[in-house]
Amino acid sequence: MPGHNSPTKLSAAFAFSSLGNCSNRPSLEPPLPGGRLNSRDLTIIDNVIQILPDFLVSFDNFVGLFDLKKRFTISLGAKIDPSEAFHVNRPWIERTPPPVLHDHDFYECFWIVTGSCSHFINGAVERVETGGLMFVRPPDRHAFQNTEEAPCRMVNVAFSQETAAHLLDRYAGELTGRYFWTNGRMPAAFRLNAAKLRELSALEHILDRGNRSLARIECFLLALMTDLLTDVADIAPAEAPDWMTRACDAISDPQALRCGVPALIRFSGRSHEHVSRTFRRLLGQTPSAYVNTVRIDHAARQLATSNTPISEIALDCGIDDLSHFYRLFRQVHGISPMRYRRKVHVDLVHPQDAAL
Repeated sequence: MPGHNSPTKLSAAFAFSSLGNCSNRPSLEPPLPGGRLNSRDLTIIDNVIQILPDFLVSFDNFVGLFDLKKRFTISLGAKIDPSEAFHVNRPWIERTPPPVLHDHDFYECFWIVTGSCSHFINGAVERVETGGLMFVRPPDRHAFQNTEEAPCRMVNVAFSQETAAHLLDRYAGELTGRYFWTNGRMPAAFRLNAAKLRELSALEHILDRGNRSLARIECFLLALMTDLLTDVADIAPAEAPDWMTRACDAISDPQALRCGVPALIRFSGRSHEHVSRTFRRLLGQTPSAYVNTVRIDHAARQLATSNTPISEIALDCGIDDLSHFYRLFRQVHGISPMRYRRKVHVDLVHPQDAAL
């Protein structure tokens, strides 16, 4: 081949030979007399030249997933008719690396029915297995890729922000700080066992067998959030280790909640430093912030469903400083505990008064 007898290209040939046999030594076959390359060198160079463009494209796509400028917004209006209140999709996850992330102008929940995939979400990459369920908020930026040999399929249910706002306003005591309404960097995620996955599939079939009305999507979401998931521990992303799942489940008990972070660390069976690193990586918050989130969630339920004095509710959550409790509650709900209780009770007893 003309031009291949120069020292620079000859050195390159030796370098590619080294890569080809996974060794730091040059090829055992020296160049032929006159500087000509042997057939082995040519084969390796040809292979590298052939795969290099695809590799560079894949690498650029992967890097692009973490470039916040490379994203687009999916609109619910482009997926449904004006008379419809929701959209159901059952895509197979592609093996091609996604070129960009996307966010939405709607809420969606998805779950994996077969296989597993990589989920690029808010600057992280997590593994979602069969039974993985996630509640995605409009600002969440994400994309999927199947990197396994087995096919991967998901079910996706999308609905409007207006529907989400109505549900939260109506059922604040049960939904605040959970499911679609979390404040952490990562969306709320669950792992369903085979029995729960079958229950969810049954709900999906009921949802999709009639017209796509507002009543039907609200019925589906309430059944999912207030019935099917009542005994399933909400966790960090689906890749959360078992010790983290157990600790998060255990700390939701009021008695454990009163002990706070020390109880969480004890339940985890790991060092405080290890727990802190894992919570920051998967939840985007410290163990202390996580415990406070659970405490305020518990307090909101008590405010909505009982007449227990606010000071007792704060103590029951493990917060003995009432001003600190008020401050934490206001950070989450935007109003004081007293106003929250009045608002929820008005909504439950006299819904029409809430608009006055």
